[in-house]
Amino acid sequence: MQALTYGYVRDDLADGRGEELERELRALARSRGLCFAATFHESCDGDGTALAELTHELQRADAHHVLTPSLDHLGGQTIPREILIARLARDAAALVLTLDG
Repeated sequence: MQALTYGYVRDDLADGRGEELERELRALARSRGLCFAATFHESCDGDGTALAELTHELQRADAHHVLTPSLDHLGGQTIPREILIARLARDAAALVLTLDG
């Protein structure tokens, strides 16, 4: 059985390429043997709502992988990127994988 994974994209960093990035995240999941469920899109104001919903869904589904185009998508909010990554690990035992390696 493939492990369930979710995507996370900040729309303000997607430069109008949201659908393309989601296709690339799905391809990354396939290449890693993961089952891609959905992408959570953070609105341009970056208030963290989608990230909170993602964390809740990871816990609910007992999923432990988050795919994002780059670590920049986890930055630029009120909470620094490293803390967000640590929170995903702590709250949902989630590993973050990126398209850029």
